[in-house]
Amino acid sequence: MSSKAKKNNSREDLVDAKMTKKFLAFLPSQTVGEIEDVLDVKAKEFETIGYVYAVDEKGVLVGVSSLKQVLQAAPATRLEEIMNKDVVSIKQHSHQERVVYVALKHGLMAIPVVDNEKHLIGVIPHNAVLSIFHHEAREDFLRFGGIHHKIKEEIESLKTPATRLVKARLPSLFIGLLGGLIAAAIISNFESFLNEYLILASFIPVIVYLSDAIGTQSQTLVVRMLALEPHFSLRRYMLREITIGSFLGFIFAVSLFTAAFLGWGTFNLGIVIGASIFLSMISQAFFSTAISVLFEKFGIDPATSAGPIATIISDIMTISMYFGIAVSLLHFLTN
Repeated sequence: MSSKAKKNNSREDLVDAKMTKKFLAFLPSQTVGEIEDVLDVKAKEFETIGYVYAVDEKGVLVGVSSLKQVLQAAPATRLEEIMNKDVVSIKQHSHQERVVYVALKHGLMAIPVVDNEKHLIGVIPHNAVLSIFHHEAREDFLRFGGIHHKIKEEIESLKTPATRLVKARLPSLFIGLLGGLIAAAIISNFESFLNEYLILASFIPVIVYLSDAIGTQSQTLVVRMLALEPHFSLRRYMLREITIGSFLGFIFAVSLFTAAFLGWGTFNLGIVIGASIFLSMISQAFFSTAISVLFEKFGIDPATSAGPIATIISDIMTISMYFGIAVSLLHFLTN
């Protein structure tokens, strides 16, 4: 999450509100026997005991070991001998959504929370990870459907008034309506052209669908990357998406060219359809990735970019590109 996004988060959405300070932490030089002694006396005082964390004299997190590994070691074994120095942690004040991605990516039952100087200040226990996962999954599900997620539990209650739910769903659908009217206006401007090449209208659904599909895929993947690896190389990632879009665009361009040529016996139509889907899939792979990164930069949850608003923008771009290519190529090929 960007700094602006953090400012917009409520206290309940940050990891600070989910962590516990009752966890197992010892110096690297302490032995397994000493750890066992503490557990014998104070085991019930800890809220999470799945992992044993190693901290130095200043409280900096330097290692971690599973409790199972500790209990299997000899009593004289020092924690530093069995701990893993490559510790996966999450920063204080991070959005709770990152907890889910980190836990799933690394297969962790609990996640340590550190400050900017790597001091261990808390641990997100297993039950909190599951609770966050449930909350974020439900919230993202509503958001992807274009439903304002701030109504929270009300959406799942039959007691919620219909007018309340209408208000939650109306804004994004209304924007989609406006976008649809824009798309219809664009098509209307090519009415005379369509009368001459009526078959072009038959391919609008497949062109729009494939463009939306690759756009949704790109958005989903970059949103996950932003959560898991926030410092990834944007230049390399964008280049990879364009490359992927090029390969997929070429595959579907050949497929649609073959279908148009064999099904309608028109070589020129096949060229137009093939070129349109090729360029459209490349542009949507780039656009969908770029808009998600842009949302993140300005502190807007990038997951919202995968909803109806981005979809209608994609549709308008695809239709404009489709007719632009059709007019240009058919004019060139028929002269």
